Amino acid sequence: MSIIKLLSKKLKRKLFTTPSHNQKPVFDKDVKSFYEIDYSEIDGFDNLANPKNSIFLAQGKVADIQNAKQTFFTTQGATTAILSAMKALIKPKDRVLVARNCHKSVFSGLILTQATVDWFIPECDENWGIYTHIDVDKLNSTLELNQYKAFILTSPTYEGVNSDISKISEICKKHGVYLIVDEAWGALYKFSKNLPKTALEQGADVSINSLHKTSGALNQCAVLNISKNIQNVEIPLFQKAINLFQTTSPSYPLLKNIEACYSFLNSKKGKKEVENLISNIQKFKKSLIKHDVEFYEGENFDPTKILLRKKGIKGTDLAKILFDKFDIEEEMSNSTYCLFVCGIGTTKAKLNYLKNALKKIPSSNYEFEKHTFQPYPMVKIQPHKTFNCEFGFVDKNNCLHKISNKTIMPYPPGIGLLYPGEAIQNWHKDYLGNDVEVII
Repeated sequence: MSIIKLLSKKLKRKLFTTPSHNQKPVFDKDVKSFYEIDYSEIDGFDNLANPKNSIFLAQGKVADIQNAKQTFFTTQGATTAILSAMKALIKPKDRVLVARNCHKSVFSGLILTQATVDWFIPECDENWGIYTHIDVDKLNSTLELNQYKAFILTSPTYEGVNSDISKISEICKKHGVYLIVDEAWGALYKFSKNLPKTALEQGADVSINSLHKTSGALNQCAVLNISKNIQNVEIPLFQKAINLFQTTSPSYPLLKNIEACYSFLNSKKGKKEVENLISNIQKFKKSLIKHDVEFYEGENFDPTKILLRKKGIKGTDLAKILFDKFDIEEEMSNSTYCLFVCGIGTTKAKLNYLKNALKKIPSSNYEFEKHTFQPYPMVKIQPHKTFNCEFGFVDKNNCLHKISNKTIMPYPPGIGLLYPGEAIQNWHKDYLGNDVEVII
């Protein structure tokens, strides 16, 4: 089916996935007429590669809202912002520490910066099968033993767990390490006291927000925020880095959407919408406790996230029932849970529909198993040296301790289980095909 035909059909599904706007303009009505505002850098318009007028003013307005030294817009998602932050701060041969549950774009950044990486393993919840927070004592010990240029972590995580960025920031500053926080999933945090503080408010040097995930913006709308307290780096270097990755034909409709998103969220109406979202989700959760539905509610958990499981039903089976019988699609599921993404476009009616569907599904007798997590990676070749390596194929039965030339990664969430340059361990074999691509 062609893209034209695919998108001409109205989808009847209830989507708890990204983007969170529910396929309706939450705040920016002009997006219905994309063509009418789709310009290039014509006379009188600004240039995203060197903003001096309207884009410059819009970025300044968002920086003020974020209490940032400077905010940069990107119309190519958080990926471009992450790559740009890494390129601006990290030089070839610099040693960096990266939390293993990072998005795959960080690995791309390691290749592009030619940095040397050490991996840091976050805490894990075996009962739910998710990575949780960064242990600050372990982090401090790691930074005391090695000299790093930057520490890169994801907070909140894909599932909604926040680390203590304030303490992490103190530790990083003590050791002279830049703190880069992939805060893609926390774009609403600035607009409610019932949400965690932003990474910048807690002392991060750089944060990245993806606005389509929870803030109701269109796909590919994202920002890169630079702290007022960042040391020993010239701010124009970030623009220079962005220009390496950003298209020379950025979308004015998307740029407008970014500005409109922040203008709305920072308004009384916008902040009320955020509070309504939090309240509706709290009521949704409360109404299902007596119906054998368990919610993940760990420490520092994002209240806008819905991570749940139904008693005695495998997560993937629950997702299939919801899809087949109720036309509900979750963001992700595994053997234990289903994850439902909510945001500004998530209506009370939509939550009620999911609630009633969950009530109608009877409990069963499946026993949730404890999850095992990937072993500490055995990095044999640094990422940037793997890109042009010669490779061959070996049988799966003979691949143990060979060096992988492929990334093994479930998507979503885009977190690598095995990256090029890492030795294949027994744990990985369940995720490999019969012919395994290895570096020779």
